[in-house]
Amino acid sequence: MKKHLKKQAAALLVTAMAVSGGASAFAAPSADVKQDRDPQQAEMISAITNYSLTINGKAAKNNGYMNQQTKEIMLPLREIAKALGYEIKWNNEDRSAELTKANTPIWSLVQTDKDEYNENKMLVKLGTAPANILGTLYVPAKYFSDVLHHGVVVEGATVAVTSEASEAEDVKTIKANGVITAVHNDENRKSVHINGAGPDGILLNVDENTVILNAAGEKIELKDLSLGLDVEVVHSMAMTMSLPGQTYASEIKVKKDSDVKDLIGTSGLVTSNEDGSKITVKGFGMTEASPAEVVLNVSSETVVVDQDGEEVKASELKKDDKVLAFFSPMLTKSLPPIGNAVKVVVMK
Repeated sequence: MKKHLKKQAAALLVTAMAVSGGASAFAAPSADVKQDRDPQQAEMISAITNYSLTINGKAAKNNGYMNQQTKEIMLPLREIAKALGYEIKWNNEDRSAELTKANTPIWSLVQTDKDEYNENKMLVKLGTAPANILGTLYVPAKYFSDVLHHGVVVEGATVAVTSEASEAEDVKTIKANGVITAVHNDENRKSVHINGAGPDGILLNVDENTVILNAAGEKIELKDLSLGLDVEVVHSMAMTMSLPGQTYASEIKVKKDSDVKDLIGTSGLVTSNEDGSKITVKGFGMTEASPAEVVLNVSSETVVVDQDGEEVKASELKKDDKVLAFFSPMLTKSLPPIGNAVKVVVMK
């Protein structure tokens, strides 16, 4: 049986070369993709149709082929993904490829022989499983359009893949209001956390294309944002199912500028309230210097509002209300520390 399959595979390879005028439909095995040498495990092409491939207008080294069972065009994953700016990590144990893209929330997983394509922790079925052919992993052309949302155009026996999505595949966005609870601005991480700390809230990844504005509509930089600012954001509807959820922000606009800087904060639940003059909050610190539990003095100068910006009486705060508490870093050395509340936001 194995001898018969080996002869069939050899014959198919010769057929592929003949159809393509000597250009092989297969690519040389990648160093980090295990070559499947067992012909019973490899998916053989039952009838070869060779498709030339371009990526952003440049001719690719590898070609595509037609899966005759599902009538889907199969394209080499690694070459296209790398050309489009993705990082690829191969897992030899389950024969899967993990795709990520720097400064974006994009995360995808492709597993050999499984019609389950992971788009930001959500499984998508395309009707055709990835195939490992002589060490190169091929995926349906629809993976690049339907999962990664890039442009894919087929004309005759030519497939063109582009970075830009087609009009039908433009990234959908949504507007949301939030309160900044953390700003990460270093070489390897640029993001803004809103509406919570730890596993709560949303993490907005930003890059050089993210527009950041002050309340007057003037462009500012990531370093100009600070804890406690109310913002309106425009972010992608695609979001990871991690905790916190991560997505990409195309715009962040400060709703009201503030002169109060260098605040720290705690995101959590109200555990006690002494007539609105002193509350205890326990949860997650927003910064390294922020305590997980803090007792806060509430004065007439403390801003207490709900998530929509409507005023709330401090005396009405109840046990287990979820709040974002912002305060001065000047705290007592007691356990828990005691400080003065500058702003308290009651979350829905």
